[in-house]
Amino acid sequence: MVFRLLLAGVLGGLIGFEREAHGRPAGLRTHILVALGAALFTIVSDSYTGARSDPSRIASQIVTGIGFLGAGTIIRQGSIVRGLTTAASLWTTAAIGMAVGSGRGPILYLAVIASVVVFVTLSLITRLERAVLGRGRVSDLIAVLPSGRAGVPAVLGVLDRLHVSALGVRMEEVEPGIVEARFRLRLPVDLNVEAVNSELARLPEVRSFDWE
Repeated sequence: MVFRLLLAGVLGGLIGFEREAHGRPAGLRTHILVALGAALFTIVSDSYTGARSDPSRIASQIVTGIGFLGAGTIIRQGSIVRGLTTAASLWTTAAIGMAVGSGRGPILYLAVIASVVVFVTLSLITRLERAVLGRGRVSDLIAVLPSGRAGVPAVLGVLDRLHVSALGVRMEEVEPGIVEARFRLRLPVDLNVEAVNSELARLPEVRSFDWE
């Protein structure tokens, strides 16, 4: 049982490390605790014996309960929704913890494989996409403009100077007088993203920005 708990913590930590490295709201500790908790609940449910015992009841409650925890990582700002990937990683981590807690040989191997697949999905696939597609792809720039719609021309001016094509702009007022603008952009292959970030950071019309 101790081995199963330790293994669940290690596998949850593997996924949490990637989330922590990217500054996500649920990081290393959260994923370790989710995996440990799911494994411990599964071990406890398996310990009940008797004609009327039903280990699947606790397992079903883990699935339900992790939904509330995952929902706490989802942030909605206007029309922009963030945290869905982190919520999905918590959901998957709980499943991995349950698989480890079951203690059955084939399922233990399956949990290890699932952890590696999740880690690769979260970290390496993004790099692979960038390597294959290059930076001449379509990307979104999300900027918070305290000056409202008047800040849009300033952002477009910076993008135009750096030869970034704007395919469209979608705006939504998140607070009185404050607009969150999503710029749909086509990035040139030789774009220096750091130069774009530096130029945008100097603009008084931009409070904050992020890439998606």
